[in-house]
Amino acid sequence: MNISKYISYVLLTFALLTGRSDFAQQYLLEPVITGLTSPVAFTFLPNDNVILTQRGGLARIFTLNNVHVSNFWNFTDSTVTGGEKGLLGVCLDPNYTVNRFVYFYYIHTGNVYRVVRLTENSNIGTNPFIVFQDTTATGSIHVAGNIRFGRDGKLYISIGDNGTSSNSQSLTTFKGKMLRINSNGTIPSDNPFFDDGNPKTGNDDRIWALGLRNSFDFSFSPVNDSLYATENSAGTPDEVNFIRKGKNYGWPICEGPCFPYNPLYKEPITSLPGTGAQNYAPTGIMVYTGSQMPELVNRLIVVGAGSGPLFKGLLKCELGNAPFYDTVTSKTIMLNINGRSTLMQGSDGYIYMMNLGGSIERVKYDLTGINNNNIPVGYSLSQNYPNPFNPLTGIKYEIPKDGYVTLKIFNALGMEITTLVNETKQQGSYEVTWDASNFPSGVYFYELTAGEFTERKKMVLVK
Repeated sequence: MNISKYISYVLLTFALLTGRSDFAQQYLLEPVITGLTSPVAFTFLPNDNVILTQRGGLARIFTLNNVHVSNFWNFTDSTVTGGEKGLLGVCLDPNYTVNRFVYFYYIHTGNVYRVVRLTENSNIGTNPFIVFQDTTATGSIHVAGNIRFGRDGKLYISIGDNGTSSNSQSLTTFKGKMLRINSNGTIPSDNPFFDDGNPKTGNDDRIWALGLRNSFDFSFSPVNDSLYATENSAGTPDEVNFIRKGKNYGWPICEGPCFPYNPLYKEPITSLPGTGAQNYAPTGIMVYTGSQMPELVNRLIVVGAGSGPLFKGLLKCELGNAPFYDTVTSKTIMLNINGRSTLMQGSDGYIYMMNLGGSIERVKYDLTGINNNNIPVGYSLSQNYPNPFNPLTGIKYEIPKDGYVTLKIFNALGMEITTLVNETKQQGSYEVTWDASNFPSGVYFYELTAGEFTERKKMVLVK
């Protein structure tokens, strides 16, 4: 038995014997593909080889032991770079084993947004076919995004607002949106803003959701078909969103939880620090279902590209149970890293991520084993439980170092109504109970401030 499998076996046995599947675990990163130039995204081929994109325009295939198989396609002469432009997303057709289709998202000559489909033949792309193309990327920012197929067989495309915030609220442009098209580029008639089939008149019929600013990546859960997307903010908390058909996610009207509450906009399932020392800049996202790390199964995993020393990392988010997939009950920083993007699960059950510095890495257990010091590795504010509630609810939070802490409650109008915590706390995990017996039914917010960390979440009192 090899060492990695042995470690996984021992830890899984520990979890089963103790009844614990959420023990604190230490992780490490193992580079498996190196020497890349400005890599952005990747996906796995059925034979476990990796097909990846480099921003300059080269799509390449590697084995997981770092052997270069081929240059799949060279977009260099037709790819515009600079800012967030370049060769960006990549995904396989759901019927790849039959049709051999591979899709790429990039900024084409003339600053044109384009998704092209290639047919793989002996590790080389052939027969390019344009499935999406539209007006120019006039700015250099917020053009990034990714492409992925949903389990409905439709191709989804995330595209930023191109640096113009008003784009996100306009139904006449695809910018600042999540799009949905058929694999051949036609428009599904069940799209929420579909009217006459002509995107040049009235609504852009390709829109699936709106009000996004700069969504670098998204992923479909194999557990419940939910669509989760990362979102980079302008200066207030970054977001992780549960994307639903026809919903508006608020940009530029609000970022993070709308405060005061506005029912017109879907709020994020969790918010992440967005600026300065708290910079997270979430990029890659996935729901883990592998066998190697039982404590992560059915958890939402998010990686950040931010440089802030406090909150960069690989994040585990525990989701609410059905039907509340749109809540995060708690989150924990697994690895204190930055500069990563795409997350993928390999057939071996490990998490793989793109290191923007030039490699692909495998997430593995640290040989030192289980971390038993129980000291939080980062600040976190959990979703209250129960929620909705009447009249009592619990609020958990974690602080990694001693400091002054406040936990305040606000009503839907943004007025502070009570303070639950207002004192110096030692590092550790805490839970407080709010008794709302003297307050009316409605939407409330609770806000934790500790050092440079601030996070706000929504809760609902029902009497």
